[in-house]
Amino acid sequence: MKTIYFVRHSIRDISCKNDQLAPLTAEGKILAEQLGTYFVDKQIQKIYCSPYTRALQTIKPTADLLNTDVSIVDTLRERVVGCWVSDFSSFTASQWNNFDFKLENGESLNQVQKRIIPAYEKILRESQGNTIICGHGTSLSVLFHTLTEGEFGIEEFKKMTMPDVYLAEYDTKLRHFKRVGNGHAYSLKEKLT
Repeated sequence: MKTIYFVRHSIRDISCKNDQLAPLTAEGKILAEQLGTYFVDKQIQKIYCSPYTRALQTIKPTADLLNTDVSIVDTLRERVVGCWVSDFSSFTASQWNNFDFKLENGESLNQVQKRIIPAYEKILRESQGNTIICGHGTSLSVLFHTLTEGEFGIEEFKKMTMPDVYLAEYDTKLRHFKRVGNGHAYSLKEKLT
């Protein structure tokens, strides 16, 4: 049995409007430091991460604690919005209601799905043991939506915290998917064997 741990980045500094470069807040950095203790006994063999600053700042303390390198995977990046959105809740609802909805120069959830699913499948094939994938709320949620055959949706997305940890357990196929924080497990059919 191997386990893939998904980490959503810690608290983002929203005063930085550049999505790729936005760092963590001071509180976000403290939470990122504390995150590593959860993984000490998890026999992590590999860590993959989005190239975005906040994701890297979230997982670096864990990687340092575990003495494990971080492999940056560009396709784990967050969904490109296209411009700064002041009413993120309405924008998010529009995207979840229509996976093809996007703003000019932005990505739809279908486009995010088309890049993150192959990236995840490649990581899954290459991983020999327990693995961490550190990324973003929307891109991970779209992946979770696929893994749970649609059970993970906008309401579950809204409950995600910064940081947050989910896990998927595999033997020859996906057996369990759950949020570590509250233990809510989703029943799954055979997927991504």
